[in-house]
Amino acid sequence: MNRKYIFSLILIVGMIAGMTTTHAVVTEIEFSGVVIAFDIYHGGYHANDVDNLFANLTAAGNTVTYINQTWGLPADLDVLFLTEADSGANWTDAEVADIAAWMALGSKLLWVAGDSDYAGIFDPVPINNVLNATGAIVRLDGSSISDPVFNDGASYRVAAPYFGYGDPLYDTYPVLNASQDCTAGAIFHGPGAIIAWNGYEYRDLRYGKSVFPERVWVLMRYSENATADDADTSDDYLGLDLYSNSTTEGNYPALVYEHLINIDSHIIAGGEAIYSDYKYMYNQETEVGIYNNGTTFGQVIVNNILNWLLPLPEVVPDDTSASIALIPLAFIGVIYAISRKRK
Repeated sequence: MNRKYIFSLILIVGMIAGMTTTHAVVTEIEFSGVVIAFDIYHGGYHANDVDNLFANLTAAGNTVTYINQTWGLPADLDVLFLTEADSGANWTDAEVADIAAWMALGSKLLWVAGDSDYAGIFDPVPINNVLNATGAIVRLDGSSISDPVFNDGASYRVAAPYFGYGDPLYDTYPVLNASQDCTAGAIFHGPGAIIAWNGYEYRDLRYGKSVFPERVWVLMRYSENATADDADTSDDYLGLDLYSNSTTEGNYPALVYEHLINIDSHIIAGGEAIYSDYKYMYNQETEVGIYNNGTTFGQVIVNNILNWLLPLPEVVPDDTSASIALIPLAFIGVIYAISRKRK
């Protein structure tokens, strides 16, 4: 066999081996030099199930760590993942303030994930306290989402089959970037959903209920068949069981992006940790093989979002930055900003 041909064949095989799973499409981490941390200090049901994403990020030339025995945010940290705080998670006010101060530095990405409220194992309050401290609108809800039609063999193995609202007026560049190369949705195994806080009350983020222009985008939603249940039978004294208390079903937000305009930092909020290896969520094959003939785009979607947002632009010191006031949430519904497409 020709030596040149053999070398070319080896090169091609090596390139394929260096990429991530190719069951549906070829996807890989396209950035390097980013500092990323997964918080497992505060527990979380899937806090240790991120080996594949951890490996892919590292292989691409990024610095990836766990915040484990000791709490602290690296000075050069760019991205922080908060994975489903346990109901017993002990967040101090100082730790919440640390994250808020870090986000306020600008050009940061915070990815938070919720879970089903089944048996009261997951508590949305700790991470919602963090979101509140950053000035965010998005919140994790306190319901359990199931779907008897779009699932991977059981109603709680929920698929989020749709991207955006299905309206091009709202489904702009964040939705287009997240859904690139995806011909179907992804599995959110035992998830919750995403709601909003407008400064006075919790709001339904479904199409036609409330919108926050150029600030919050619904990237993915569960199907019209989805239902929301108060599985832990809580008294809902905080109002977080908004969807399970609703008389209308379906189309609950599964994955949401928020741009904190005033500090130029970013939030991804999901009803589940789809970046996790748990139940094949960060994968291109489903666990059971039923949804979409066994093909899921969880891995592609996570990579798409990270590739779109990262690396974040370097913060340029500005003498006037200290005088910039936070935007009251009560007015956020009428705020429009110039969109900046990163890819």
